[in-house]
Amino acid sequence: MDSSFSCEERSIGGFLRERWADMCDGLGLQQLMTESAARQLGAVLRPWGDIPVGRSSPFPSYVAADGFPAELSVKWSRGRPELRILFEALGTSRPITAASNRTAAADLTNRLAREPLVSLDRLQKVADVFAPSAGQAAAPVPVWHSLAWLPGHPPAFKIYFGLYSLALQERYARVGEAMERLGMGAAWTDASAGVSGGAQIDGVERELEFFALDLDDSARSRAKVYFRNHSNSVAVLQQMASLALTHDPVRARSAYRTLLGDAPDAAGSTPLTCLAFRPDVPRADEASTYFRVSSFTASDAEAAARIGALLAHEGIDPQRHHALLHAVAPRPLNQSRGLQELVSYRSLADGGDVSVYFRFPVYPSPAVLPSPPSQQSRRVLREENV
Repeated sequence: MDSSFSCEERSIGGFLRERWADMCDGLGLQQLMTESAARQLGAVLRPWGDIPVGRSSPFPSYVAADGFPAELSVKWSRGRPELRILFEALGTSRPITAASNRTAAADLTNRLAREPLVSLDRLQKVADVFAPSAGQAAAPVPVWHSLAWLPGHPPAFKIYFGLYSLALQERYARVGEAMERLGMGAAWTDASAGVSGGAQIDGVERELEFFALDLDDSARSRAKVYFRNHSNSVAVLQQMASLALTHDPVRARSAYRTLLGDAPDAAGSTPLTCLAFRPDVPRADEASTYFRVSSFTASDAEAAARIGALLAHEGIDPQRHHALLHAVAPRPLNQSRGLQELVSYRSLADGGDVSVYFRFPVYPSPAVLPSPPSQQSRRVLREENV
């Protein structure tokens, strides 16, 4: 897709704050309610947010296909919107490198420790597991952060470790060690056995790609593990999601069918599964399934219609999504594709929630990304970025 936003003279942080404000307007949120979260967003984007957007990505990030280092999303749960941003902090010295990004991420993590509801206790137990090892200095494990804001509440933060630069065996070894240290080793053993067993039965690879932690110390705090499913089969997605305790396969099947329409067994390109783990739960607790909606729709107008149907299926007013979408779209929806890149669905004991992930293409795409070690990962990451 060609770039949709003309913003090369603006800073990355300024551009993201504008999009954040657009989304708040689209959600109908009053300025007084949004000011505090907007200030915190500006703080977490400094100092790298002052880097100009430019004509090409200053560092080809895997966050988006055009190399832009951030995406915004909205989660709808029980009719309430939660506004979120996921980003890779960039180094500010030139040239920007994977190692300088890692330093920038560490600086941000240390600053977040001063936030009143942030705890780094669990992160400190596992941080060295994902530190660069000998032979990995040229390609350290990327670190991303996210800020999630539910109106009326202070922002919550998460940290993500990208495992895609590592060999598959190394990915499992590191996640296994981290889960043992967090007291979730038995639950991870159960889940990883289910992933392996499913792959043996249907021959479809489930590629482990990310490990994430909620940066708080509440009893509901999660460790999350993300898989890329190299299949568009709904049966594969159901098998993966069914590894979680709270997954409702009947409700999920109905939701999937609503989103996918006339092709309920064709879930688009490389859908994702996130398994969430909590302390004292003997297996994965929740599962979210991510559909790359841009891969099975012809335009953002069609994607909006499908997403609206899914929201209505979950008892959420689809007009709120449409209002949000029109607030951020740079041109008519029937003239663009990929602004709504991903849609996730999570079934819960008392319902389900839907998240929509927005990409804001500012550079010609796809970006020329550094090559991970395996040919398969190189192909997948160039074409279909998380």
